[in-house]
Amino acid sequence: MSTTERVPLPSGAWVQLRDPHTLRRGDKQRAMRAVKDTEGGDLAQALDLINGLLQVLIIDWSYPFPIPGESPTSLDLVPLEDDEALSESVEPARQLFFPEKADPKDAKDPASPTEPSAG
Repeated sequence: MSTTERVPLPSGAWVQLRDPHTLRRGDKQRAMRAVKDTEGGDLAQALDLINGLLQVLIIDWSYPFPIPGESPTSLDLVPLEDDEALSESVEPARQLFFPEKADPKDAKDPASPTEPSAG
């Protein structure tokens, strides 16, 4: 299994990401330190988390400025057209850091003759 993945971006740039399965507890803590307790609510915290994940995942990129792990403010210089693709690229790591909790309502009841409903 490769430990990195090169992700092409809409602008023609690319980022080289660590395999999320190589992340450790310390990486999660570093990413979480980027999340500020602000009044911006969930959206601001979600953006901070994405930035924190980018700081621990990006090991190289084609932009002419330092990678986020060396200079977090470099993320401010990324072209807007690449923003969504960068955000989507961290989703596998976010899912590892914060796995979805099982909903007890989705559990199969052995006494029930039917499957749980989807809604």
